[in-house]
Amino acid sequence: MKYTLVIIFSLLFANIQAQDTTTFKTYYDQGFAKYKAKQYPEALELLTKAIEKKDDYANAYFYRATILRLANKDYTAALLDYNKAIELTNDNADYYSGRANTKQNLKDYNGAIADYAAVIQLKPLSETGYFERATIKYITKDFAGAIEDYTNAISNKSDYYDAYNLRGSCKLSSQDTTGALEDFTKAIELKPDFIKAYNNRALLKYGKKDYTGAKEDYTKVITIKPEEGSSYFNRAIAEIALKQKAEACWDFTKAKEFGYAKADDMITKYCKDIEPKMPE
Repeated sequence: MKYTLVIIFSLLFANIQAQDTTTFKTYYDQGFAKYKAKQYPEALELLTKAIEKKDDYANAYFYRATILRLANKDYTAALLDYNKAIELTNDNADYYSGRANTKQNLKDYNGAIADYAAVIQLKPLSETGYFERATIKYITKDFAGAIEDYTNAISNKSDYYDAYNLRGSCKLSSQDTTGALEDFTKAIELKPDFIKAYNNRALLKYGKKDYTGAKEDYTKVITIKPEEGSSYFNRAIAEIALKQKAEACWDFTKAKEFGYAKADDMITKYCKDIEPKMPE
């Protein structure tokens, strides 16, 4: 009997030891700390344990969803967690924004647009919801809708150079070259080293046969990032249009030097018996 009781108490003690006595708060706090430190596998494990302890805390689902989306690229699982977070708390703009991003990853553009509408409703004075929704409209070629949303984003944030640049691209796609030029120029005024805006404006100027203006913009890009072969190639194309073959051959050679594959064909076509000259 004595030995039987010892065995029973030993089993009970072992069972108590095997039980997880860690609290939800401990798991959640540790998981959140790992999330902030970008230690995502550990964060995912801890947040999952937190949810197992308490399955009605929206933030736990939100942060786990964000890890599943950004780190694991598991968009289906992320969507389920964002859905749960919104089911528990339906007035948090970050939850809708995260779910919208996930739907965009899954190419559910209509669903993403609907979620960004919720973001805008919850935060009407923020630029983010308008900007993100505009970008989806741009992807789906709803240029008029995108322009309207980029305009609203700019109204909420007057120095939003990304919005000016992308609104310019939408205007260019809508054949509004004057408006596009104004937007690209404004983006550059706000961010003088904005390479994308210089490239967009240069392409627009080239299309309008302002080859000198295009060359000037490509020169600025080269000044900002001098080891980008495509910039030398693009400037050379403008120089060919300006009949500046010696300068173009110098730029084609630089483009080749920086690994731009198309430069070889242009050197063969234009640079036979031409002494390259560095552009001024």
